Amino acid sequence: MMGSTTRFLTAAFLGVAALGTSIVGATSFPTSEYLTGSWGGARDRWNDAGFTFNLNYTAEPMFNIDGGEILGGTYADNIALDVLMDLERLFGIPSTSLLVKVSKRDGDSVSARFVAPSEGGNTFTVQELYGGQNVKVANVQFITRLLDDRLDLAYGRLIANDDFLRSDLYCQFVNNSFCGSPKPVFLQNPFTFTAYPLATWGARVRYDTPSRVWTFQAAIYDGDPELKDGDPTSRSHNEHGLTWGLGNNGATLAGEIHYHLNRDSDQALPGVYKIGGFYLTGDYQDFGRLSDPTATVTGNGMIWLLADQRLYRVSPGSARGLSAFGALVFSLTDEANQMSSYFNVGLVYEGLFDGRPQDRTGLGITTGWYSDAYDDGLVAAGLPSKSYEAAIELNHGFVLPRGILIQPDIQYSIRPAGTGEIDNAFLIGAKVSINF
Repeated sequence: MMGSTTRFLTAAFLGVAALGTSIVGATSFPTSEYLTGSWGGARDRWNDAGFTFNLNYTAEPMFNIDGGEILGGTYADNIALDVLMDLERLFGIPSTSLLVKVSKRDGDSVSARFVAPSEGGNTFTVQELYGGQNVKVANVQFITRLLDDRLDLAYGRLIANDDFLRSDLYCQFVNNSFCGSPKPVFLQNPFTFTAYPLATWGARVRYDTPSRVWTFQAAIYDGDPELKDGDPTSRSHNEHGLTWGLGNNGATLAGEIHYHLNRDSDQALPGVYKIGGFYLTGDYQDFGRLSDPTATVTGNGMIWLLADQRLYRVSPGSARGLSAFGALVFSLTDEANQMSSYFNVGLVYEGLFDGRPQDRTGLGITTGWYSDAYDDGLVAAGLPSKSYEAAIELNHGFVLPRGILIQPDIQYSIRPAGTGEIDNAFLIGAKVSINF
């Protein structure tokens, strides 16, 4: 153990010493993808020694220019530090790595301040980077891969949304109804089905069949990531992700089955189709009795169907082409879920223009219907009735040298907050991302 530690520290020291030097040859950190490059080869040497880190800054300025309740704009941003340690290279622990993520978020929500402030914001919030605006330790998870990487085990401080109800296409979009995942699964109170940057104790197993046509995954997570003990009125007791005691509100049980069509094919058009769901065993706010904010129900379930499909490829093996996605989400316990049903569909084209093969263009549409139980609770409490909310988003991401992305974005929010009393809102803005 001491020998491995010494080798790692020696490699790190040599890397720091070489910051001012230049190297010739391939690098894992080219200036086409990273603002600061390979640091004269230091980052490559650390990577070879088993230590890799990435730093990213992303901002989402968005402005409500028509409709809603107030005209105006805000920004939300996130600084993400990800550290990956190959424990086999560093300490001789076979087939295992350690992933640590830290987030720092700032800014305000254009949804809460301008689109629908009378309702505390619309449900499909315009900026996915808003939420948990502080410094937070997210993932601290071990990953073990066996059977030629077909068996993937994750354990430690995990984020459910990293593994379930996700697509690589969703975060082409800025609206939180797409990125990171369809919004209804996060609307329980207390918040339990975790999304970045909130992690909780858990273990997840993923298995690819030898043919790699089928994938099966299942997980169990602590059901009280914010340590609220099932109290819907409680504040979070884990603001910075550093309180690592087990909670006291049951568990989250999640599972998915994936069917892969033409997986890894350079000729045919690949796709993946998923069916999954979760069951939360804890206590959650009874949305049918909103006049009593302490009223709870036990248990909460949702199921979903997801599809990603490549529709067109410019040429065999090319990344350029058109892909589509779609999702359906259904509640099994409406008293604990604000939305009973939801769908989204979208298109993403990579390399729409010949001269810009890495740019991506996205168009997405989403709608969610509020549950009857939630609507009844609103009316009984003397609050406006809610039926549905929808959003349309169009964007184009310009991929620039030095790891810079500039993505102009247009959104149209339909029935913000679902009441029908707030004018549809038209918003413009952008996503700006820099990989250091």
